[in-house]
Amino acid sequence: MKAVTARQLESLVAALDKRERELRAKIADERRRTNVEDYSQLDGIVNDEADRAFVETSIDIETGRVEHQLKELAKIEAALVRVENGSFGICPDCGRAIDYARLRVNPPAERCAECQTLHENPAARGEVLVRPH
Repeated sequence: MKAVTARQLESLVAALDKRERELRAKIADERRRTNVEDYSQLDGIVNDEADRAFVETSIDIETGRVEHQLKELAKIEAALVRVENGSFGICPDCGRAIDYARLRVNPPAERCAECQTLHENPAARGEVLVRPH
């Protein structure tokens, strides 16, 4: 596999920038909505235990969604740092280029598919046939 071309890199950076803007808007929107629906603000309004449990569950779901989006945002920011320092598209584990098809699907990908599999499941080392890049 070869490193991404300048044109491919430009396209990937544009995708990262676009997703970053989308996430920042979603996070801000969900934080506003969570603040409005905050349990403490609903004291006196929600009298039924089932309603209270529903409100608490809804807030937990919103909070979890924001946490997930913050993690994705951190991955995007890390990818943009790699673009800046010239290491974007290079797997830190094996040192080889990450396949452009993988980056197109997942622009913040830090590792090649094989190394990512091993990173997520170290027990698979004996099961995964690492193909030459």
